[in-house]
Amino acid sequence: MRAAVPRRLAIAALAVLIGAASAALPRTAAAQTTLTLYMGYMGSDGIYDAATDASVSIRSTGMFALAAGYVLDAGREVQLMYAQQATTLEPGNGVAPFDMTVRYLHLGGTVFFDGPIGTKPGQHGGYVAGGLGLTQFSPSYTGYDSAVRPSLNLGLGYYWPLTENVALRAEGRVFITLVNSSGDFLCAGGCVVALKSDFVAQYAGMLGITGRF
Repeated sequence: MRAAVPRRLAIAALAVLIGAASAALPRTAAAQTTLTLYMGYMGSDGIYDAATDASVSIRSTGMFALAAGYVLDAGREVQLMYAQQATTLEPGNGVAPFDMTVRYLHLGGTVFFDGPIGTKPGQHGGYVAGGLGLTQFSPSYTGYDSAVRPSLNLGLGYYWPLTENVALRAEGRVFITLVNSSGDFLCAGGCVVALKSDFVAQYAGMLGITGRF
């Protein structure tokens, strides 16, 4: 049942990406580049103790993201996003909690569903966002090693222009990383606690500021 969720999200994220980046659709002369800095908070689940099937705690912590965008028209934007969270993994069974950094690099985009969005105050609206790419898990504990897995994200956002060149964003996104490991996830040999996961889900609430150039 768990595996069905990322498949549905993958289809939805791919639809957003195609809708935003399709070369078959015309671009306007007003196309611009954007740069958005996000700050947010992220919660997680999806890692388990392979021996006991107990959930392994991943602490909810702050995160940040940086996204470079290319505006195709008033309703679509292609976006390259880098996101990072510094968290703590608590395996249990006598193993002390240890730090872990989670990094994402995704290519995707945004599609506004409230109609064309302008660049002046008052011309605000909502959008759907998505992307596909890679996740890197980097634990800092002897016996555990970094791992890179395919991933996707899907979310909803709202966009408020403050001036012609500056806007605010509020977004909620879910990041799904496909792991498919039955007991050797992050293990570099000598792991005291064997970890398993079908997929890791991370839920982020983010606020961002966008500059248009």
